[in-house]
Amino acid sequence: MSVEGNILSARAELSEAEDRLATYVLAHPDLVLGMNVKQLAKAAGTSPSTVSRFARRVQFPGYNELKLQLSFDRNNPSTAVTIDPEIKANETLSNIEAKLLQNADRSLHETVEAVQPDELAKLLRWLKRAEQVVCFGMSASYLVAQDIVQKWSRLGVNCLATDDLNQLLPLAAARDGEKKLFWFVSNSGETPEVLIGSRLVQEAGGKVVALTTLGANSLSRRADIVMTTSAPLEANVRFAATQSLHAQLMLVDIIYYAYVSRNYPQAKGAIVASRQIVDDYKNVFRAGFRGRH
Repeated sequence: MSVEGNILSARAELSEAEDRLATYVLAHPDLVLGMNVKQLAKAAGTSPSTVSRFARRVQFPGYNELKLQLSFDRNNPSTAVTIDPEIKANETLSNIEAKLLQNADRSLHETVEAVQPDELAKLLRWLKRAEQVVCFGMSASYLVAQDIVQKWSRLGVNCLATDDLNQLLPLAAARDGEKKLFWFVSNSGETPEVLIGSRLVQEAGGKVVALTTLGANSLSRRADIVMTTSAPLEANVRFAATQSLHAQLMLVDIIYYAYVSRNYPQAKGAIVASRQIVDDYKNVFRAGFRGRH
């Protein structure tokens, strides 16, 4: 994960002094590379102890490690930000393409780097044991929930996607709630319906998986398993959940193919069987269509 990505993910949780450091580091990365702790503290109007605390808050062991990553970021095209992500009036097509491609490339790279192998392995075990996987998300996150269900249903897993708490909560309240896996998708981790649903699921004894942005948020603090995406450079005026959706779908793909790989014979058999029944349906449909015409 880049320094900028870590800062963006943690920014809502920073103190006022730490936020000044974040602003300075983002605005003057090349200067920061030549500064020691005391020099950065003075430049940002804070203390050396705050600099050390800031480095830890943005997921680095210390300031030296932050600078090492910052140096790498400055020479790595996948993490370097060279274009203002804001879409403005009357943009040329080439500008729009460049902005979207740069942000998508950075977001996908950082999402891959943020995957925690131990957390992923735990999720794969839970998915294997669950008798039903219930996915919940609102707005664009519901599209991700539907993608999860489409993928695992092809493997023969009993799945359901919903954006309706009235449908979700009876499933959590059922006596077999502990046999279900409840997968909540929220980019911000603060979606009210997601927080209400996840709390009530846990109170009923259900297992909660979160797919959310890296950093402290209400959903990640509550979940039993947390899978995180990077914090994309969303523009000040966000017309759609473009980059966050890319990152979420990439993470779902990673989890899915890891699951397939670890359960390869069964997964391959399920995919072949589902493909065959779809092909049979298409053949019957085509034959009936030709017969009518």
